[in-house]
Amino acid sequence: MITIRELLHYFKGLGLETIDVNVNQDQVIIAPKNIMEAKEDHLTFLSRKYENELEKILAITSSRLILVDRTLLPAVTGFGQKHNIALVGSSSPKKDMIDAINHFFPEKYNVPFIDPSSIIHKSCRLGKDLLIGPHVVIEEDVIIGDGCVIEANTVIKRGSILGRNVRIKSCSVIGGAGFGYDKNENETAYQFLPHFGRVIIEDDVDIGSNTCIDRGSLSDTIIRKGVKIDNLVHIAHNVDIGDNSLVIACSMVAGSVVIGENCWIAPGASIRNGLKIGKNCTVGLGSVLTNDIGDNTTVLGVPAIELEDFKFLRKHQKQLLKSKGNDQKV
Repeated sequence: MITIRELLHYFKGLGLETIDVNVNQDQVIIAPKNIMEAKEDHLTFLSRKYENELEKILAITSSRLILVDRTLLPAVTGFGQKHNIALVGSSSPKKDMIDAINHFFPEKYNVPFIDPSSIIHKSCRLGKDLLIGPHVVIEEDVIIGDGCVIEANTVIKRGSILGRNVRIKSCSVIGGAGFGYDKNENETAYQFLPHFGRVIIEDDVDIGSNTCIDRGSLSDTIIRKGVKIDNLVHIAHNVDIGDNSLVIACSMVAGSVVIGENCWIAPGASIRNGLKIGKNCTVGLGSVLTNDIGDNTTVLGVPAIELEDFKFLRKHQKQLLKSKGNDQKV
């Protein structure tokens, strides 16, 4: 039973500005909620993207405790006082709400628990406090670190290595052989290249449902610390993804790609084999990357080009289309 009083005390401890109006601080908060749907027993937040709709949003919400972007506090303080809403000023309200959720409303797993329907080879080395769901298959010589969660129907192929606190959602395949075929000039059939590499997944990696990460052919596929991979993603053989990068739904990373740390691969992006992507890069929505890019670069489009070049082309495309329309009218 978490109350507004406890949450305010927590936020004050983080050094956040709290405006304690005559709210009932014994009000129980049962969960976080979207501000449009929040009731009296919900914690919510208000970011700058709503600054042009403040009156409308505040008229809808019933929440008694709202994390607010500091720049919006002057505009909402009067409303909070009038309607007895406790406000907490934050430079990153969404982040602070996530921290509060993890502190007060942690996702609970019944660990340690290994479902009896799972199939685990006797040669595997398993850490402590694992949750392994129904019908999981773990092949020979797999190593799994402490605190991992492997959800139902996932398959972890031979020789794969998982660090600590790795979470793999349902129906994913880790460590299967990649799509490696070769055909000589005098041959009519393709020949498959056997894969001898592994998949190495470092600590604190999350992998979504229905995602495939192929083991390396002659080297290893490496997913480094803190990487987050969404649902329906394909990571091919020999790929190396740097610390704290994100690969979002329906993206495809072809073989031997190297992605630097803190990168964002947006939904539906495709990356050609053998490319190198620097640190702190963004590959935009639905983009097709065909060339290496250096650090701190944003690219988008098909084929992907740098952001400023993309804006330039779009501007002139609009002018051409407008000109074409005027010609047709004449």
